[in-house]
Amino acid sequence: MPQRGLASGTLQSWDAFLLGTIRHIGATFRLMGGAFAAIWKRPFEAHLILEQMENIGLKSLTIVSLTTFFTGMVLCLQTAYSFARFGAKPYVAKIIAFSLTRELGPVLCALIVSGRVGSGIAAELGSMAVTDQIDAMRVMGASPIKKLVMPRMVALAIMLPLLALVGDVLGILGGLVIAAVEMKIKASFYISSSLSVLSVRDILSGTGKCFFFALIITSVGCYQGLSTTGGTRGVGISTTKAVVISSILILVADFFLTKAFMLI
Repeated sequence: MPQRGLASGTLQSWDAFLLGTIRHIGATFRLMGGAFAAIWKRPFEAHLILEQMENIGLKSLTIVSLTTFFTGMVLCLQTAYSFARFGAKPYVAKIIAFSLTRELGPVLCALIVSGRVGSGIAAELGSMAVTDQIDAMRVMGASPIKKLVMPRMVALAIMLPLLALVGDVLGILGGLVIAAVEMKIKASFYISSSLSVLSVRDILSGTGKCFFFALIITSVGCYQGLSTTGGTRGVGISTTKAVVISSILILVADFFLTKAFMLI
């Protein structure tokens, strides 16, 4: 009997977990749909979008640049020493350019922005929720989705692909530094090899992923922020959830997006 009761309790907890997960997913998609619908409604809130583009994009440029530059250096160092065993050092530049552009650059930028921007969105909106500022906006006739969610979603959807492009370039340049200094590979050969392997399809594949990553970061961050309860402790919980959930969804979505772009 005790074992049967334990199994029943475990089953009920799993049912509650699955129902809660489905409920959160539905609410997140509903929030995303409301933000898309708000884009076409007047007023267009262009000033709010530009403000968020500065806060989300330009202020993330430093950390994205540093991270991708040193990632390119490390990738080149590891790849060059591994390829040297097989006499394949001339292929180092091609591997770095291809892997950064299609995979590492977009995913790394998305994870960095998720940690910086996603947590910031959840904390900001969560603070507004627990201090009843969201309810005050509704009483005044303003839409929180249009004023708070839509500008952040549009701004990140524009800025994240641009950040990824900057990260790709800096990552390749970081690899160039190591290739020239450590491996004694000529800079002209490195650059020509990198450009020869890249195509427009590779670049569009990476930037296309970033658009979907931006939707994940903003929708999860905004939903966690707007649904915050429990005062300052609840803000901390929502911030942590936003970063964890968006990071996991980015990695999961990356697999399916990679498969999808391979079929195009």
